[in-house]
Amino acid sequence: MPETLELPLSIPVPETQHETEQFLNRLLSIPENHTLMCNRLERYHWGMGTSPEVKAFTIELVRPAANGLSGSFRCRFRVNYSFTCSGIESGENNTISWDYYIDQNQGTIFLQGETPLTRDSDDI
Repeated sequence: MPETLELPLSIPVPETQHETEQFLNRLLSIPENHTLMCNRLERYHWGMGTSPEVKAFTIELVRPAANGLSGSFRCRFRVNYSFTCSGIESGENNTISWDYYIDQNQGTIFLQGETPLTRDSDDI
């Protein structure tokens, strides 16, 4: 199941497609929003016997739709792992793609991340 996130529009909505990347960067740099996005990025790595931690991310490949109220982007980030039982720490670089939809009537932006890959028991 993909991660989702709904944020209030606390800054003006972009008027042109060209302004979308700056809008997303500003919106996700608000401390509360930044923390929530880091949390959602960490969730992709939970359940692996570790304590994942994401402290920062960058936005790239912003692709607004023609309507200007939806589109997609990719987050690039580093996830650090702490294996608490063994005291071992490691990390890896990763990317997650997100779709977004701006609801001006509700004053929110809805984000949906990609669906994580899972294996069936037949794959083993």
